Amino acid sequence: MNARLEGRTAFVTGAGRNIGKAIALALVAEGASVAVADINGESAEAVAQQIRDAGGNAVAAVGDLSDFATIDRIFGEVEASLGTVDLLVNNAYARIGETNWASFLTVDPADWQLFVTRNMNMFFGATQRVARALALEGREGAIVNISTNGADRPHRNHIAYDSVKGALDSFTRAIAVDLAPWQIRANGIRPGNIMIEEEPDEVWPGDKRALRGAQIPLGRPGVGDDIAGAVVYLGSNEARYVTGQIINVDGGMLTQGRAPQVEMVEVRTPENIAPFSRGLLG
Repeated sequence: MNARLEGRTAFVTGAGRNIGKAIALALVAEGASVAVADINGESAEAVAQQIRDAGGNAVAAVGDLSDFATIDRIFGEVEASLGTVDLLVNNAYARIGETNWASFLTVDPADWQLFVTRNMNMFFGATQRVARALALEGREGAIVNISTNGADRPHRNHIAYDSVKGALDSFTRAIAVDLAPWQIRANGIRPGNIMIEEEPDEVWPGDKRALRGAQIPLGRPGVGDDIAGAVVYLGSNEARYVTGQIINVDGGMLTQGRAPQVEMVEVRTPENIAPFSRGLLG
């Protein structure tokens, strides 16, 4: 077992599956004790048990983190079991009806209000609870917020999701400034096109699945471990002088001007480029 996070306690929201699960497992592999937080109790306990079976230290933390009273209860239980949380990973978000997939013209105003309120309350409440505990004890700590590259270049029909994640990026930068005097760092990660465990065919039908990596410079969609690696870095002492940053972890998707399919010139790849000749590419 590595030791970059040895002796620390992490709290990962939405850790019952997909990216959150990958993050929880990666943090444990680096020596952290982990609270596996999820609104789905079965999923949370299954991941926590998987960690314990492998010799790690984990507890399930179950409840709706958009409710401030529930936040106090859950963190109280985690602190009693694992100690003060040093690293908070805000990965979860609340889904409200069809709002996550709705275009601007079809979003129901009541659903919009609930979507924004529940998600922002979740980010705010968990973060303030952790930051206050760290500040009162004079302990350093780290907050890592999982956003989306859609906060910079929006997805179609994701007006509510991308708007809330854009607000999360601003929240990250604002708390980084406010919490810096207490040596509590706050950074964000914007995942790109990430393969998750259970993606319905109506979201990614076969023809689209085959093309997912084509628009990405590194040539493939990401996986949960790609995001988890960035979280480990931001939570460790290696990033002790990094705060207020939003890092794109997307295989270069947002960096390129055009996807290869619509580039003005032929895209050079290992398959179509001539061998090196006198130190120059053919």
